[in-house]
Amino acid sequence: MSKRRSIWPIIIASALGIAILCGLGAWQLQRLAHKQALLTEIDRRNMADPIDLSEAIRLYESGENVEFMKVSASGRFLHENEKHLMAVFDGNPGWEVVTPLLTANDILVLVDRGLVPGAMRDRATRTETNSEVEVTSIIRGHSEGRGPFSPDNDAKANMWFWWDVPAMLESTTMPQAVKPAPFVLHVIPVAGEGGFPRPVALRAALRNNHLQYAITWFALAVVLAVMAGLFAYGEMRKSGA
Repeated sequence: MSKRRSIWPIIIASALGIAILCGLGAWQLQRLAHKQALLTEIDRRNMADPIDLSEAIRLYESGENVEFMKVSASGRFLHENEKHLMAVFDGNPGWEVVTPLLTANDILVLVDRGLVPGAMRDRATRTETNSEVEVTSIIRGHSEGRGPFSPDNDAKANMWFWWDVPAMLESTTMPQAVKPAPFVLHVIPVAGEGGFPRPVALRAALRNNHLQYAITWFALAVVLAVMAGLFAYGEMRKSGA
């Protein structure tokens, strides 16, 4: 009888572990549903015609959700104020180039123009234009804030590890009477266009591995349940021998 009682701590611990693993799997399924709804909304808004930047700001200020809306904006890039956000380029360290765009009606908006490899962080390694440009982009608010393991942003060294739109705007030298936009524009890549920075499709940038994670957690729960069952069966056979 004493041997039979000794298996209960293992069974209880295993049951607790199985419950936690199943909970993690269910959480990943919830995130999967949220991500799929998000991707569906991105696709729906990408099908719409772009709206003007001024209209996007008006909608934002009226309380409407402008996340993932397609926007057309024209103006001149303030290259001397570009920001470098750490990223991955083709599996190696790289940078996301975020350049303020100043429009003719004195709106300044941060534009994520895409990725460059680590060796092309310096603007002198790239061909940039000071002429007026027109960009078609997707709006992102980037209000998620700092991640639990993200290092401090270093505005003086122009090294950004997470999105801090207010700080990025504060570090930008801009003319007086300029109105800063409260969001970021992500340039939509155009097929056949080369050069750097290289725009990244927003849909591709949103990783959706939640189903694989859910399967992993549930599989671990099954493995733990089988191991606990085999252990209990073996101990019960020993006690009956």
